[in-house]
Amino acid sequence: MQDAIAFRVAAGAGQVLGVCEKAEFACAELYHYFANLFKDEREIFYIWLKSALERENRARLMALVGKLALDDVIEGVHLELTEAEEILAKVRASLELVRQEPPEVREALQLAMDLERTLDRITMEKVVQFTESYQKWFLAIMNRDQMELLQNAYKQLGRD
Repeated sequence: MQDAIAFRVAAGAGQVLGVCEKAEFACAELYHYFANLFKDEREIFYIWLKSALERENRARLMALVGKLALDDVIEGVHLELTEAEEILAKVRASLELVRQEPPEVREALQLAMDLERTLDRITMEKVVQFTESYQKWFLAIMNRDQMELLQNAYKQLGRD
């Protein structure tokens, strides 16, 4: 009976992580859009490109963790499916909004910082509880400097 319970927990975890993966890919799509929108401003273009690639990497990491959920790598997920779906909806709504009304660079950076705060709720550090032997390994491959990169660009643009 315990195996059935463990499988149900893992299946639920996989579902939440799947939604988190979609949110990360949606954010990457938004950042690729910004990279294209601001492609003539080389420094900003590279910030958006780096940000997009970072979000794609996090999405792939979520997918990997979701697959490993059935292999006793994670003990649980501390995020409700409804909250993960709300985060995904927010990212998708932001993408639709900027496609309808393309922002200026500073507005785009502000939106990205807001999204980074939102997406921070689905980082594995806060959502996934790994078994002890895997905790350090997964957290070591998470890049945590994304917000700092965007904040610095925002501050630099404010001085122009």
